[in-house]
Amino acid sequence: MKKIIWLLLPAMLLCAACRSGKSGTKGKKDPTTPTATVATSSPTPTPTTTPSSKQDKEDPDLSKMNIPVGSNFTSKVRVTITQNGKEITTNGSLRMRYDDVIQITLVDPLLGIAEVGRVELSPENVLIIDRMNKRYVSTSYDEFSALKSRNIDFRTIQAFFWQEARNGDKFAYTIPAKNDIKLHLTLSNKGNASNWNAHTQVSGKYTKTDANKLFSSMIPQ
Repeated sequence: MKKIIWLLLPAMLLCAACRSGKSGTKGKKDPTTPTATVATSSPTPTPTTTPSSKQDKEDPDLSKMNIPVGSNFTSKVRVTITQNGKEITTNGSLRMRYDDVIQITLVDPLLGIAEVGRVELSPENVLIIDRMNKRYVSTSYDEFSALKSRNIDFRTIQAFFWQEARNGDKFAYTIPAKNDIKLHLTLSNKGNASNWNAHTQVSGKYTKTDANKLFSSMIPQ
């Protein structure tokens, strides 16, 4: 169980990397910060979508969303991951502050209280914390081969999460890997609270581990 819970954390990141890969180059060519032209609001729910190559071609340029810098988005999230015939579901939260951070936390699926892991993305750093095994990953996008090989950086991942959060509540993805990963996400209680800690300090009791070794078992580099 510990192993598959740990897979939930990088799977969330891989979901964004695989889905936004086709718009990664556009994101890098347009470094201009979006201007505040429209206020963010809760979107109208749409049916569950399973990405396909046809949908990828029709995706909008996610780098051109007009969202004020510093805008907040908060939501509860329910995540189910299936790999090698094993399935686990747990709850957590998604918090985002535009052009600053994307933070996903997951809780113990049995008790539903204690945090078991966290993914925190900032413009320069990828942080993944495994609280169950007291270890963490902290690396740059350039040093993270699973992202660099797909021209993925913070801006492209940010565009993916904001686009999905605004457009629907339920998502289903298959992440290509040595053993494909099926990921289902459901968002609820959407809001724009700002009273949350955007940047996590890792305790000295945690051991740093290598991101590329972690991801190499899940997706070809």
